[in-house]
Formats: sequence, structure tokens, C-alpha cells
Amino acid sequence: MAGTVTGPSVGQVTDPTLGPISVSVRVPVRVDFAGGWSDVHYYSASHGGAVLNAAIGHYVHGEGSWGSGRVHVEYDMRLPSGSGLGTSAALDVAWLALTNELMNRRQSLVELAEGAYKVEKLLGIEGGKQDHYAAALGGFNLLEFGPENQPAQVTPIELSREAVRTLQDRCVLCFSGSSHNSDALHRLVWERYRAGDPDVAHALGKIARTAMPAAQALMNGNISALAYFVTENREWARKLQDGLVTPRMDELFEIGEEAGAIGSKACGAGGGGYLLFICEEDAKADVEAALTEAGTRLMPLKFEPPAPQG
Repeated sequence: MAGTVTGPSVGQVTDPTLGPISVSVRVPVRVDFAGGWSDVHYYSASHGGAVLNAAIGHYVHGEGSWGSGRVHVEYDMRLPSGSGLGTSAALDVAWLALTNELMNRRQSLVELAEGAYKVEKLLGIEGGKQDHYAAALGGFNLLEFGPENQPAQVTPIELSREAVRTLQDRCVLCFSGSSHNSDALHRLVWERYRAGDPDVAHALGKIARTAMPAAQALMNGNISALAYFVTENREWARKLQDGLVTPRMDELFEIGEEAGAIGSKACGAGGGGYLLFICEEDAKADVEAALTEAGTRLMPLKFEPPAPQG
């Protein structure tokens, strides 16, 4: 028997007397438009953070089974490590969703995101919460963050199918050619912030304040304004730490702009991984051709709908 439960897309095989004995889960990764870095508790606890992101149709697939007193869990992720798309958080969400099903435990989507974040913290990984929320919730979301022990305030951005298609038709996702080490980048930035570096604090404030107007632009269908805030994020992120925007990334941003991109940034922490471009109307094919000629690998981008609420 197959079914859908609260959280990411989950299927079950059940025994009438024992309950679920095997489960499968499909959890999306994400792109982020604005506000990334401000979701980390070092900043959000004192100043409040905000992120606008969207789940996309590339997934972590997981399978879990329970039998003979043993639990078996395995994953399949067809994305490169260090992609900047939130894959480690999606793995955490997948693990927790599988565990919940095998234990017949129910959590809300927000509880799932918070629980997966706590799993990552137990592993000693530095970073924020936005990836876990995107993986658990799906869809487009404006996320507002405070102290680490408080859940994010979630404002789903509801767009018509036509609006989603229009945005997809103007977005390009490509690999920069090198992976990034998100945990290492976070440690460098937060070491400077906690030491009182005013330049880092100023840049973080500027980044955090782009999420709200970016969300408003998205809701209004103003893709040009959204593209402006995407680029604004890129330029303020550049000031957080050398290496967040590499020379190769700058080269690709320039190539994309010359071909018709009006906004661009790295996904996630930067320093490599995937790059997001927002194009002028009808310029997507030209941008894709220019980036391909420059030696990049394109990834199809399709936005993921919200997860079922149960």
C-alpha cells in the first residue's frame, strides 16, 4: 500500500499487524534568493534574520526498513557534494522523516525542520536553518529567524501556476565548476563576526534586509526587482569573507550578464557550487548557451510545490 503523510513525499509498505516495515522518502533541495547567512543563530538571536528561498525538483531519496529488531536506512543523492543547494540538510530531513515513519511518530513540518536542524548541530556542523525548512516545507517561503531554540516564522508565498512557470522560464542554474565547503566557510565568517568585525556585521544586516522586499517583488510578479535583490545579496556576501565569490564565479556572472541575465548569485554559502541566474524576458536560451560555451554544466530548474500538510 502506498500513502502520503505529513512531511516530505513518503511511501509505505505495511503489514496489517506490525505497521510500517519499510518506507521511502523523497526530499527536495533548494535555491535561495535573498537573506542567506542571516538564518544563523549567531546573528538572528540578536538582530533577527530573514530568508526567501524555494524548493526545487532535485531530491534526496531515502529508504528505511524495520525487521528482526534491526533498522536499515540508505540514501540516493544524484547531486555533487558541495553543491550549495542544501543537500546535507535534505539528508537530515530524509533521515528524520524515515525514522518518524518507522517509529510511527508524527511531527508537523516545522517540527520536522527543527528536528533535522538539531541532528545537524549534534554532528557539529555550522550553519543556519533555512535549508531544513525548504526541505521539509517545499514551495516558496519567507522565513524569519530569531533565537536558536525558537522555530522560524513561516510565510508561504503562494503563486499561481502561471507565475511559477514565468519565473522558471527566466531562471538558469549552472555548476560553477568547483564544490564548496559550507561548514568551513561558516566557521570563517562567524569567527570574524563573534570577534566583533564591523564589516561582517554591516554586511549581514544588509543581507538580512533584502529578504522582505525580495518576497514582495516575488508576490507582485516583479521579476526584475527580485533579480536586483538577488544580485544585492551576492555583492554583500562578497564582503563577508574572501573566497565566497571566486574569480571563476565572477567570470560566469559577467558572461551571464552579457547574454541577458539581470540578476545572479551563488546558491547557499558561496565559494563554489551552483549559481542562480535570473534572465531578461526571452533571454534564457541565450544565457544558457553562453554559460555552456564557457564550460559550465547546466541543471534543469523546476520549482517544487509545497509539501502536504497531513
